[in-house]
Amino acid sequence: MPIDDFPLSDRMSPIAIDELRIDEELTTPHAPLKSKIDTTTQSQPSKPRFCPTVDDPFSERHADGSYKVLNQPLGMRRKLRVVCVGAGASGINMAYKMQSHLKDIDFVAYEKNSAVGGTWLENTYPGVACDTNSHGYAFTYRLKPDWSQIFSPGAEIEDYMQDVVDHFGLAKYFKLSHTVTGAKWDPTLAKWHVSVRPNDSPEGEGEFTDTCDVFINACGLLNNWKWPNIRGLHDFKGKVVHTAAWPKDLNLKGKRVALIGIGSSAIQVLPQIQPIVESCSIFIRSPTWVAPPREGEILTPEQMEHYRQHPEEHLEYCRQLESLANKRFGYITRGSEDQKTLFEAWSRHMKEGLASRPEYYDKLHPSFGVGCRRPTPGPGFLEALTQPNVEAVFSGVDHVDETGLTTSDGERKEFDVIICATGFDVSFKPRFPVIGRNEINLQDQWSQTPRSYLSMFAVNFPNYFTMLGPGAPSAQGSIIVSIERISDYIVKFIHRFQREAIKTFEIDEQAVEELAEHMQEQLKLTVWTDNCSSWFKNGSKEGPVIALHPGGRLHFFSLLMDPRYEDFNYTYWNKNRYAYWGNGYTLREVEGRNDTWYLQYADGLRLHEF
Repeated sequence: MPIDDFPLSDRMSPIAIDELRIDEELTTPHAPLKSKIDTTTQSQPSKPRFCPTVDDPFSERHADGSYKVLNQPLGMRRKLRVVCVGAGASGINMAYKMQSHLKDIDFVAYEKNSAVGGTWLENTYPGVACDTNSHGYAFTYRLKPDWSQIFSPGAEIEDYMQDVVDHFGLAKYFKLSHTVTGAKWDPTLAKWHVSVRPNDSPEGEGEFTDTCDVFINACGLLNNWKWPNIRGLHDFKGKVVHTAAWPKDLNLKGKRVALIGIGSSAIQVLPQIQPIVESCSIFIRSPTWVAPPREGEILTPEQMEHYRQHPEEHLEYCRQLESLANKRFGYITRGSEDQKTLFEAWSRHMKEGLASRPEYYDKLHPSFGVGCRRPTPGPGFLEALTQPNVEAVFSGVDHVDETGLTTSDGERKEFDVIICATGFDVSFKPRFPVIGRNEINLQDQWSQTPRSYLSMFAVNFPNYFTMLGPGAPSAQGSIIVSIERISDYIVKFIHRFQREAIKTFEIDEQAVEELAEHMQEQLKLTVWTDNCSSWFKNGSKEGPVIALHPGGRLHFFSLLMDPRYEDFNYTYWNKNRYAYWGNGYTLREVEGRNDTWYLQYADGLRLHEF
């Protein structure tokens, strides 16, 4: 049957849902005994009693200071204001999770752009596309069987993101064209004050403050693009463009073009512009791997329609692709047979593709392991590189003047257009000041070697989450799948934050230090620490690797399934941390939900299997 006919619970991701959640929602079945019980006092659920405010922080105390039991059931939820920054994949998914899995949440996400989509809205350069199989680049609750290509173009992914927002009615959570300019922790109120400026406001006017209990930074890593540090770049009298800010009216036909960079955007751009430019010189400072064609297929219209009508079969197809992706961690292990096999196969692919320009192969082919830099599918790149109107310049750019540039080797060349495919600020520093405890700015704390806990938490920043921060599985398959699992963890955390009257949570500094020690040693087992320039190391060759979790995705996901709450420091709204236990009743009883859920299974113990 069509996916929309499936119960919502069947379409929710498996980790986020409490395993008993569905059973809890069942009403207690009617039985003869039921009629003998006086239920008049339970006919109306009690109004939730919110957590006491800071003006009355110890309300479980009598006037003389002695303890008293709060007259409320176990399970009461405190209403929370949650502010998120960003409406890319992370922000969209967070809105869905908040709506689907939590109650009593006042959620808003501020987005600087005029539409959702994040990187797929902003990046419109020729050839922009996903670098993982399209069927894996979709949320599990909105799988898409009709992708047009194996590696879908950016515009199609942007349309998909908008479809998710429309389908689930998420637009109400987003404040578009609103730029967050800063955030500051208030230790007295235990809240974040987030400064927001509407984009249409005159400079210095219109800024307002949104105060929240929980602050989520979902700005994304590959979002804050930057110009390369090249002397005289903006003295150039022709066009200077960055791939992440591609002008819609840029005309390259018959132009002499300089393409600076050898990352994913340069590899995708070159085959698209080569047929129309007069000439193109691509400036390559370091070798890189160019991936051969990968597994996958473009589904026929008949297959697409079949999968639309049988989503369970499409899910199984997606699982097969995921399984292949999970097995790729084997080639990341230094010295493994998988790595050796891949090194040989990719070397052979590059040598064959550059057969007419063997001098290019000698300089482009890396000595470091496959995966030291995130590999990019490069259909047509090697072919374009060998065309008569394309020149590979294996040198850096020393400086730019009004009509051209001079290489580090002293050779000067003239151009009409300079394209900078030079990437983003990948330092993990927030784009705006985030001021935590003791006036510490996260921009400063993460300026050198950023450290986080499971990519989400930073020392000195209570009630604060980062999506895809340092140590995320950003190179281990589809980032969409990782975003879902991380947000499931956040949902669990907020759910507990609501029920236990927790005032603040903050990761323990010793836990972060010990985790960092283990991660850096574990990373030495991988080719990510080989001698290559990579955004995993913030653009350096020597490291350390700061961007990545040191294991495979299955390793990371397993760690998220059962949060180690003991790794955090807490404060509570009540003087007694167990005050939330209440008066001995549970909320399920008050609300008339299933009170025998524990008899649902022959053996109710369910342990996650790693």
